[in-house]
Amino acid sequence: MKAHVRRAAAPMLILALLVAGAPLDQAVAQQAPQVPLLVRKIAGGKVETPEYQIKKSQFAARTRQWFQIIVDYDTAPPWLDEATFTYYVLVRAKNPEPNRPPVTLFKGEVSYINIERGRHRSDIYLHPSTVARFGDVERMAVLVNVGGRLVAMDGLPAGTAQQRWWEQLAPLDGYLLNRMQTPFAMINFDDYEAIKPGRN
Repeated sequence: MKAHVRRAAAPMLILALLVAGAPLDQAVAQQAPQVPLLVRKIAGGKVETPEYQIKKSQFAARTRQWFQIIVDYDTAPPWLDEATFTYYVLVRAKNPEPNRPPVTLFKGEVSYINIERGRHRSDIYLHPSTVARFGDVERMAVLVNVGGRLVAMDGLPAGTAQQRWWEQLAPLDGYLLNRMQTPFAMINFDDYEAIKPGRN
C-alpha cells in the first residue's frame, strides 16, 4: 500500500500544478532536477590568423594556421555564476623528434562567469608553431564543470569521450590558449561570455 502511494505522488504533484494553472512542461521541470548546461556541438579545424589592418601601406606577411576548437552550449538557469571548460587535445607528429613520443596530449581550461540563460559558445586554440612542431589533431574532448560538478562532456571523433582516453596520458599545460591570448580575441566578441581572469 505504501509503495502505491509513493508511485502516485509524482503524478499527483503534476496534477496539482496543472490545476493551479502551470503549463505541463513547467510541471515536469519542477519535478525533475534541472541540468544547468548542455553541450550541443563540438567542432575543430584549422583557421588562418585574422588580419588587422592599421595602415594601408603596412607590409602583409603570410598568414599562418591555428587549430581552433569551438563548443556550442545551452544554459538553463537564469544565471550561472561560473562554468569551467576543460579541453583535452591529442596530436600525432608527422616526424617525431628524437626522445619525444609520437603522440602528445594537451590540456587547457577556460572559466566563464555571469552566464545568462540561453545559447553560448566556447573556444580554445593551438598556436601555429605548436601545430607545426607537435603534429595534427587526432582527438579532442571537453568536460564542463558547474559548481564543482561535472555536468557535460563531449568529444571528437563522436562517442570517444565516453572512453575517457585522456586519462591514459600525462597532459602538457600551457599550450592551449583561450581566445583572449590570441589574435581572435576581438572576432565575434559578443558570441562569447566573459573569461574569468587567472590567478597571478
